[in-house]
Amino acid sequence: MKNNTKKKFCTKLAKYGALSVAIAGVADATGQVVYTDVDPDFAGSAGSSFAIDFDGDGNDDITILQANNGAVDMTQVDAGTNGVVVNSSGPYFYTTPLASGTLIDDSSPFNSFGSLCYGVGYTGSYFCGSGPGFAGVKFEVDGETHYGWIGLESIDSSNFTVFDYAYNPVANEGVEAGDMTLGVTNQDFNNFEHFINNDVLTLKASTALENVVIYNISGQVVLNKALSSLTETVDLSAQASGVYIAKVSIDGVEKSFKISK
Repeated sequence: MKNNTKKKFCTKLAKYGALSVAIAGVADATGQVVYTDVDPDFAGSAGSSFAIDFDGDGNDDITILQANNGAVDMTQVDAGTNGVVVNSSGPYFYTTPLASGTLIDDSSPFNSFGSLCYGVGYTGSYFCGSGPGFAGVKFEVDGETHYGWIGLESIDSSNFTVFDYAYNPVANEGVEAGDMTLGVTNQDFNNFEHFINNDVLTLKASTALENVVIYNISGQVVLNKALSSLTETVDLSAQASGVYIAKVSIDGVEKSFKISK
């Protein structure tokens, strides 16, 4: 049976490949990366497809699918009238696994489709059995181009897994592969600093800090503290060693980041 699954627009913050933090994020009005964690990860098998509506306008922008062309199995990113970053081998197009931080913009080589894993892994099928990677994409919203990425994996041509995805809501502005930060352009965060020493998280800013919330890897709030000065400390000694997400508020604007102790 064909399994079609669609993830509607939802902003969350998580650490790619390790965290599935159920923290609802906020897309800054100044236009920052809008990130969606596919939780649980979508595991596609024979005949499966996963359609992504990046901006939640009711139109599917990109589809990841598994199919058989009558000769071989394949997993593929289908972009239709949009685009996916590809490499080519002869007349064949393959989705390029981008390294974290690779810029996706109008200079990227796009095509309407790109195989992830074709057959037993023909030359160019760099996603085939190589582990998780990022696929770069572009799509149109009201005639304007937006750039994004999809975190996925294809162990072989019979299956694929989708972990998360994100896009830049600012038209015609590129995005880095793997960028999931709900960054801010608010000047209050220009000189913001944070560091941990001896189980104490120190926060510094040029404008009075308002609040900090700490989430564990399950998305649960483990600490919520009101702040009021330019420099604040947060005692984390009661928390177990591991990775957390901290969300800091300054003048009504939020910034989230990963911390480890």
